[in-house]
Amino acid sequence: MPITADPSDIDVLVVDDEKDVVEVVGHFLEEEGYTVHTAFDGEEALETASGKIDLIVLDIMLPGVDGYEVCRELRDRVETEEIPIVFLSAKTEEEDQIEGLMLGGDDYLTKPVSPQVLVAHVKAVLRRSGVEESSILEVDGLKIYEDEYRAELNEEDLGLTLTEFELLRYLVRHPRKAFTRQQLLETIWKDAMMVTERTVDAHIKNLREKLGDFAKHIQTVRGVGYRFVQEEESAEA
Repeated sequence: MPITADPSDIDVLVVDDEKDVVEVVGHFLEEEGYTVHTAFDGEEALETASGKIDLIVLDIMLPGVDGYEVCRELRDRVETEEIPIVFLSAKTEEEDQIEGLMLGGDDYLTKPVSPQVLVAHVKAVLRRSGVEESSILEVDGLKIYEDEYRAELNEEDLGLTLTEFELLRYLVRHPRKAFTRQQLLETIWKDAMMVTERTVDAHIKNLREKLGDFAKHIQTVRGVGYRFVQEEESAEA
């Protein structure tokens, strides 16, 4: 497969019989820019998998044809034998993991797992498979190493917390778009029930302090929330 730096060129198949799992995993992969395909049982997975799929996130306990058999059959097909497979399963025993890897799985994660960890493993497997290069966002001396969850400004590590990193990356990836505090809460904090909109303001404040002069790129949009602007603008919106 050709190396690509554009996530939109990468097709990921998510296979799980739990609709909620497929939706959550698919959402976070789409947030990274990947094209997501879905299947809810083993037979559908075998029908959907093709040479155009670049990676498969595969559950094991599927109705009908289970994930082990799906992996075995895919490895027996010429057109799918090299597609990377990341098992995502509630089967946590060591022998289950060994079986998945011995059948040809490239990685094995046990449920529950945070979406960020899953995405990081997907990226790592794609890199090892030669599908995707390491992703770095660069803006005016700022470098965001997406796969390493760290950021540098003028070659100095910013020492961001995970939440600060996610907040900065999200804003940088959507320049000039204004986000409400509620939108940022739902995207960065996900299912945190006790988090309020003031939490967003507090993290923006901390982030701006760490960014120093670069903080001018993160603007307050009065009555709305925040946005990232690449060019210098003296006045806030």
